[in-house]
Amino acid sequence: FFLTAVSPSAMSDKAEAVSFLQRPNEKGVSVYSHLTDVLATILASNPADALGAFEALSAKVKSSSFDPAAVTVPPPPPTTAPEVPDSGWLERDAALLKPGSEDEADGQIPPSLLDDARLLDAAGASLSPEETYRAHLSLCALQRTAKLQSVRFFGKILGTAADYYVAEARRAEPPEPPEASEPSATPAEEYGSGCNALSYFVTPELGGTWEELPSVTPEAIVAASRTRKFFTGSLDADVCCFPPFPGTERHYLRAQLARIAHGTTLCPSHKYALSPEGAVEPADPEAEGALPPPTSSQLCEPASWRHKNMGILAIGRCTNLPSPEEAEADAPPPQLEPEKPALLPIEASDWALVGPAALGGGAAVVWSRSLRWPGAIAVSEAKEGRYANLYLGYGHPVAAGPMLPSPPPPIEGDDPTAEPVEAEDMPLDDENAAVREAAEAALRAGAEE
Repeated sequence: FFLTAVSPSAMSDKAEAVSFLQRPNEKGVSVYSHLTDVLATILASNPADALGAFEALSAKVKSSSFDPAAVTVPPPPPTTAPEVPDSGWLERDAALLKPGSEDEADGQIPPSLLDDARLLDAAGASLSPEETYRAHLSLCALQRTAKLQSVRFFGKILGTAADYYVAEARRAEPPEPPEASEPSATPAEEYGSGCNALSYFVTPELGGTWEELPSVTPEAIVAASRTRKFFTGSLDADVCCFPPFPGTERHYLRAQLARIAHGTTLCPSHKYALSPEGAVEPADPEAEGALPPPTSSQLCEPASWRHKNMGILAIGRCTNLPSPEEAEADAPPPQLEPEKPALLPIEASDWALVGPAALGGGAAVVWSRSLRWPGAIAVSEAKEGRYANLYLGYGHPVAAGPMLPSPPPPIEGDDPTAEPVEAEDMPLDDENAAVREAAEAALRAGAEE
């Protein structure tokens, strides 16, 4: 190794030279940075004649340098506030704040959404506080105008263009029966029983008008079970699918709501009991055989939950059809599917139990999420015995496999029992007359031209 002494003056001259080369021009490029980029380009491209390509590479690097003058500065955002496209929501929401008269509230059970929201919020499944309060006010207005005995917020069905807010209600008096339609092989259940036990109202906007959905038919439920279509948010939209669906989106939505309600509405095991007629009634805690209220830890077990509604059979009803009165004596009895009564225990494979989560004051919440219907949740609090159900989703169950369209039915062939019939030939005179008439018509058309 050889050490060479460098004088302080030489070091000062070198620093001044580097500083001089590093002075940038108006574009922010200096001789030092330009030579660095050129040498880096030569080493990266490895040309055969590096010296001959030096000037061309230098010009290329210089042209690709950043030019602040070429940058277009976007205009500043407008200082004025944009116009509100629809200000009618303020008037509609203000109308919800008007209280009803005391006469209208006689015999009506007010909605419990505000109380249920605290339980649902602990499970992470509630709406925003503003949307929850607007939904509560809208349910109160619906109960007054439609004269409903009780109403609860069922949930929200998500759509492609608009969503459906859904209200589940019980009328004090049964509605008028619908107009007579074509007779069906499977008659629908009457209002107040089975899949038509409750009424359902929907609205795309909480401040808007609620529209009642029609009673559901077994044909619609069976067709909905083999149909998988996103909702559009328009009740009059066609349901384009194969096999064809019997109705519009309002009938498809009503059928899916029936499937969701009868498959995901849960309650704690001690809340209700079956009457001798099979109706669901509040349980008497002092009755013989009454179940004790479960604790928070016991609510984490499937045995502490019950299906509040009956199950839907394959025919699209909750109950089998009555036996025909004019049945033949020797005819074998029809094979009926066993009915699924209400208050059956839930299947552990269909639900995910989570909790308990502390609410404060010694209260805790346990919730159960459906694994078959994503978006369905049931929550319960053991201390006060409260519970709530909510659905927020697209209205479809989990698909068992890839969605495959149903093939068209086979083409009908000839009847093998029918005897062939020979077609009769046209008589020769009639055939000649038809040909002569066509020729004369062609001649007359040519003469007119």
